[in-house]
Amino acid sequence: MFQTAKIMRALAASLVLIAAAGCAEQAASPQSASSAAPKPSAAPMSNDPELAGAWYQIFFDTNKADIDSRGQMVIKNVAYVATNNDMTRVTVIGKTDRVGDAASNVALSQRRADQVRDALIAAGVPAAHIDTRWTGESSQKVSTIDEASEQRNRVVDVTVIKLLPRKQ
Repeated sequence: MFQTAKIMRALAASLVLIAAAGCAEQAASPQSASSAAPKPSAAPMSNDPELAGAWYQIFFDTNKADIDSRGQMVIKNVAYVATNNDMTRVTVIGKTDRVGDAASNVALSQRRADQVRDALIAAGVPAAHIDTRWTGESSQKVSTIDEASEQRNRVVDVTVIKLLPRKQ
């Protein structure tokens, strides 16, 4: 039951991303040359990318903190959204599996989180917009016994949220 709830949340997050990508694709298509004025809409549209509540995962090899090519694609996507919208915050949380001792895993999860944070900064995301944490092996997606290697636990979770404007 608990595993099904996790799967449903992941599926819902994927559907949100797919819908957001479809909306972004529609917004990027050029308007017809015959339409001189924009059509009125119920709410003002923005050309800024918007992924409120988007969640990504960057996976790692055992005892490694190197970001692979798939992880670099995630970094580029997150950076695009975060650098084109001043009202975003990025949360980076490093995690590990249970291979090795707990203290080493905390240090490894920190290195992974720091690598992702540094890659986001290098891609143009302001450091002040990034919150970085690490949990070691204490917050696992898949429960395992000690010394069990589980790729789904060797991850950095990256969440992008859009902040609401402050009311004055």
